[in-house]
Amino acid sequence: MRLFASTSLVLIGGLALAGAALAQPGPGGGPGGGPGPRGEHRERMFQELDANRDGRITWEEVWTDTQRRFQAADADRSGGLTLQEFGNLRPRRADAPQRPAHHEERRAERQAAAFRGLDANRDGQVTLEELRPMAEMRFRMGDANGDGAITREELPRRGPQGGGQGGGPRGEGRPGAPAQPGQPAPGR
Repeated sequence: MRLFASTSLVLIGGLALAGAALAQPGPGGGPGGGPGPRGEHRERMFQELDANRDGRITWEEVWTDTQRRFQAADADRSGGLTLQEFGNLRPRRADAPQRPAHHEERRAERQAAAFRGLDANRDGQVTLEELRPMAEMRFRMGDANGDGAITREELPRRGPQGGGQGGGPRGEGRPGAPAQPGQPAPGR
C-alpha cells in the first residue's frame, strides 16, 4: 500500500490527481493537518488544478494538466517519457527542504518501480496512453461521492482525525459508486 501511495505522489501528485497528494489538512493541526507548509502546498495544488476556479476539480481539468506536465517533462519530444524524464513530472519545489540521501534513494527506487508499472509494453518509455488508466483510477478514487468532480471536502484527511497514508476514514463517508471520468454517477 505504501508503494501505491508513493507511486500516486510521483505520478498523480505531479499529474494533479487528488489522492494523497492533495489531502486536505485535518482540523486543528497535527501531522499533515492544519496550517503550515504541507497544507499550503496542498491548497496551491488544488487551486492549480481547479482551472475555472469553481471549487471542483473535474476529469477534464486533471487530464489537461496531466498533458501539460507530460509535454513539459518530455524533453526530447518523443511522445514517451524515459525514466529520467519521468522524474520531471513532479519537479521539486525550490523551497522544498533538503532530504537525507537515504530518502532520495528510496524516492528514486519508488519512482523506478512506478515507471516499470506504467510502462505497459516494456519499451522503456511511458506514454500518455499508458498513464491514462492510472490517472483515471486515481481520479475516481478521489471522487468520493461519484459526481464527476473532486472538492476539498472529498479529499482524504490526514492526522488523528482522518487516518493517514493508505486509506482510513475519508471525512464524511466512503467513496460512492464509481462514475466514468467527467460523468456524474447514476442517480446523481
